[in-house]
Amino acid sequence: MLFARWALSVSALGIIGAFGATQLSQPANPPVIAVARRASLGLILSSLLIVAFQLYAWFGIDGLTVPENLWTMLSLTVWGWHWAWMAGVAVIVAGLLAVAASRPRLWIYASGAAALGVAATVPLIGHGGTHDALTTLLHRVHLFGAGLWIGSLGVAVLAGIGETTRLLSSLRRFAPIALTGAAMVGASGLILAWEHLRPWSTLWTSDYGRVLAAKVVAVAMVGGFGYVNWRGPRLRLVIAEVTIAVFVVLSLTALLSELPMPGGH
Repeated sequence: MLFARWALSVSALGIIGAFGATQLSQPANPPVIAVARRASLGLILSSLLIVAFQLYAWFGIDGLTVPENLWTMLSLTVWGWHWAWMAGVAVIVAGLLAVAASRPRLWIYASGAAALGVAATVPLIGHGGTHDALTTLLHRVHLFGAGLWIGSLGVAVLAGIGETTRLLSSLRRFAPIALTGAAMVGASGLILAWEHLRPWSTLWTSDYGRVLAAKVVAVAMVGGFGYVNWRGPRLRLVIAEVTIAVFVVLSLTALLSELPMPGGH
């Protein structure tokens, strides 16, 4: 399940990041479009993996092939309803991006709609889907901000890795997007921590708090690389920034989604 949740987050950041990267390379850049379409397929596949793992957790290995079990889960549980919304949006996003791929004037709007749809639905199958509307909104803001910050940078790197000079030149215009995304991540993260960590001692006395603390440290490292790259982007440091974010921060995020919150929050 952890791998599936990590893959879901990577795919979501790829789709949101394609919208951000498009702002750096208008008109629509074919390599950016290619990355976005692969991310949309990744979103569908990771969604299927997640529902398979959930079926296994609830019904065991023998229950995976029983259609009634899937129907029960999707029709009679809140988790199932949320998953159905997310999976439906994943399919719509893949179709929308496929149609817009050959229409540059449509791409900017299609990528924006896809980013908003993903940010709205992906948090529903984690902790963001088990709280009140305001907390759910904060989880959505958190994901969208991460997509603007790390997703946009990652998509830009994947799309321009063969043209280093042009890539670094485009990244000099990345600061407003990165700062907007980082501000969204920081503000929503602080409010969510205030909501979920009560009392504050659970930050070091609970598994959830300790993993969250490790995530904060990793995000700070990513921010440090981001600051250096803001002063003057260097390819190795840009790749290091993206690598830590994708493999460390998102792995810790996937683990957090599997851990119970302190005090039942």
